Amino acid sequence: MQHQPLVNNYRENRHESVNMEKEESNASKIGENGVEGKKKSGIFWPALLLVVIALARIGGGLFISIHGPTLLTLANNVGSTVGQVSWVFTGRSVGVLAGGIITGYIMRHVNNMLSFALNSFLLAAVIVATPWIEALWLLIIVVMAGGIGFGFLDAGMQALILQVWGEKDSRPIISGYHFAIALGAFLAPIIAQPFLSQQGEEGLCPEKPNNFLPTDNISTIAPDIWGTTAKDSTTWYSPIVWAYLICGVFMVVVGVIFLVLVCLKLEKHVRSSQTKIIETREEDKLKDVILLFSLVCVYYFFCVAGETAYNSYIYSVSICSGLQFSPGDGTTINALFWIGFGAGRLGGVVILKYFTPKQVLFVDFAGIIVSMIIVCIFGEQTAEVTWAITFFYSFFQATIYPAGVSWTSQYTNMSGNYIFIFSAGQAIGSMVLLPVGGLLFDIDPFNVMYLVLGCSCANALVFGLMLWEGKRLKRKRALENNQTKCTHSSRL
Repeated sequence: MQHQPLVNNYRENRHESVNMEKEESNASKIGENGVEGKKKSGIFWPALLLVVIALARIGGGLFISIHGPTLLTLANNVGSTVGQVSWVFTGRSVGVLAGGIITGYIMRHVNNMLSFALNSFLLAAVIVATPWIEALWLLIIVVMAGGIGFGFLDAGMQALILQVWGEKDSRPIISGYHFAIALGAFLAPIIAQPFLSQQGEEGLCPEKPNNFLPTDNISTIAPDIWGTTAKDSTTWYSPIVWAYLICGVFMVVVGVIFLVLVCLKLEKHVRSSQTKIIETREEDKLKDVILLFSLVCVYYFFCVAGETAYNSYIYSVSICSGLQFSPGDGTTINALFWIGFGAGRLGGVVILKYFTPKQVLFVDFAGIIVSMIIVCIFGEQTAEVTWAITFFYSFFQATIYPAGVSWTSQYTNMSGNYIFIFSAGQAIGSMVLLPVGGLLFDIDPFNVMYLVLGCSCANALVFGLMLWEGKRLKRKRALENNQTKCTHSSRL
């Protein structure tokens, strides 16, 4: 009887031990499930963000590319020459610059997904309105407004990627980000082609502002280029409006998706799913990096000016130069540019993961300079050369922009206020050199190719200066770090 309490205590302890083991087992299972759930959510939210950003970039590609194959039609709508209507590109570039400059401020004060949605709607409205405008001054202003939306989306989404994934991990993402715009730009001439074919082939290359010959749907009346153009009483719109409408509706859909993401608090989920510390560098003082930023700005001045001149004018050049392409072939070679460009951007997703930006850029510059020399010598006489070089030039040109972003981010934090530097360079380049391209086109359409060659050579030269400045910054920072360590050691 004296041993009974001992037996009871043993049984109670044994029972408690078994219960504790069960609880630990359940807790372990819950912990494993929690980790698995976190991993799944950690993949889902960033992937969703990248998909929506890609859709917005495709829409941006539609906006910047649709003006190229429809440039002659827009010139006819406002009764101007190609050189005169090319001021539309200047207006667009001014807008892109303004949009890039205000990006940092808006991203600090407004929900990013909401600001992306509003700018998507702005871009949609501009795209839909463009083919209806009959006054050159109004067309320039409207396209400028679209440039603001595009510039903000371009700089803002790129800054968000750098903030979330950091400089190194974002390299393939940035390249994929720029691939998406190439996809949209490729689709634009494909969308426009059936509607362009309805306008006929005569009078596409005017010698004077009012030299457009009558077609079924386009007016022949062309008064002062800053005024309005009367429409034929039998038809009140050009069929090209349908191409613009398709592109505009796509951007409306993108804007609606961004609004849904605001409700889902997507950005909060994405940032919480990133467990790694991404960007800890403070932004450098402007006086310390002003020379680097100046060179980067000039780099993108020539990079985007050359690229945009080629894709904006290749349709018109192929039809109006000695090549004498049909509008169908002109649209096809415009699309071929974007096929090569997209292939280069897609390849860059992999290439920039295994090679440094500097290595990629050396190959790119060799490729574009050799390509443009060949097309300038043989292109106008041999159509096959122009077809081939259009692909190869765009392929090598494709990674110059994203590789430049990655290279610059190695030397300074570009995910905050300084993100507009890229937009500033590209906007000023398009603003200045695209109208120059239009003036050269009016003299001789193939002159545009010489302008692109000049941009390619200048771009390579500026990158050489950037390499020199990058090394200087590294030496300066290493010296400052050594001085700081010495001062700290002496105090100890």
